Amino acid sequence: MQYVLGGLNVDGGNMQKTFGHVLAAHRGLGPGFDFLRIALAFSIVFSHSFLLTGNDDFFRSSPLWFAEYALVPMFFALSGFLIAGSAQRLSLKNFLLNRGLRIVPALAVDIVVCAFIIGPLVTTVALHDYFLGADFYKYFLNIMGWIHYSLPGVFETNPTHRVNGALWTVPWEIFCYMIMSALMITSIIKSWQKLALLTVGFIVAGLVVQFFGHLLPYRVNLLFSTLFVSRGAQLVFAFLLGILAYQLRDFIPHSRSLFAASLVIAVLAMLLLSSSSIESVPNRLLVIPALVYVTTFIGLTRMPLPSVFHKGDYSYGVYLYHDPFLQILITLAPGLFLIPKTGAIALYAVGICAAMGVAVISWHMIEKPILGMRKKFSFVAKARGVDDNPDVKIGAVERPAKA
Repeated sequence: MQYVLGGLNVDGGNMQKTFGHVLAAHRGLGPGFDFLRIALAFSIVFSHSFLLTGNDDFFRSSPLWFAEYALVPMFFALSGFLIAGSAQRLSLKNFLLNRGLRIVPALAVDIVVCAFIIGPLVTTVALHDYFLGADFYKYFLNIMGWIHYSLPGVFETNPTHRVNGALWTVPWEIFCYMIMSALMITSIIKSWQKLALLTVGFIVAGLVVQFFGHLLPYRVNLLFSTLFVSRGAQLVFAFLLGILAYQLRDFIPHSRSLFAASLVIAVLAMLLLSSSSIESVPNRLLVIPALVYVTTFIGLTRMPLPSVFHKGDYSYGVYLYHDPFLQILITLAPGLFLIPKTGAIALYAVGICAAMGVAVISWHMIEKPILGMRKKFSFVAKARGVDDNPDVKIGAVERPAKA
């Protein structure tokens, strides 16, 4: 006989700690999510340091390729797990307002800074042509999730011409929020059985399109491949599994053995698969669930975190701003940063400091003040101590992750 008691999975008299038990023990806050978010952000900067310096072949032919496969899906799994809780507490209006205030302001600042400050400083065309160029005006569409990577004459001498390649995830993040909104409207967010069926349907659709999509008209196949097979679809699958993990938090064991098994699956995938598998659906059946478990387990485990990260959530800023500043460094010192392999490491060493500095400024001047505007309906705003209640104090272990 199996039942749940206070987040403990009770089976035959044996009590096993679950994800729900850990959350309950920490007042609903995952003690390791702050560590996980900044670790993922720093790791993404490391991988982009190789990709922006023309080391693509080395990166994708070495075990490093797995960073492209795993890191962003882990971010989306983390997001799904965390915002599932707020989606069950908030009205749809407040949920969308909550998400919009968290994501859009810093994104808008990034776009404006790139277009009006970085672009004019590094462009190779006359300023008159820069400000009248079509790419200049199109770049502001990024704020709405319509991604454009180019500004007139900007970074044209670099191996990669994109001003901010990290923006590719923005439309998929918006899409995931649309999915969450639909789950709230239909009350599926409160039913793990219905969400499990939806998730299975999503992955089955991906398998069907991958193997039989060529039988469809080209444009239809392209649309379905984008929705169910592409790298972005991989993020959606991770997001759905993150939500499902939250719904089943009182049943999923917080087990070191399962964590180790999930790590083994990830390592085997890293060694046996290749970069082309990023858009392969069959491997997702095993690898993505393993990554979701690793993500959630770490997020619910006490992890050491340097004191500098206790003062704010800098992960979003690091992710959002790092690409343009890496590109600036390459433009300023190509002789140093474009040396094969070692140049990428040097770029990371300097670039992570620049990205972190900008992220700190962004948090304290943009993100935290905006977070304070959410205090009436945001659990995170209250937990982070930015509401009107001076008695709410969050320590290194007790602060929540971005939600």
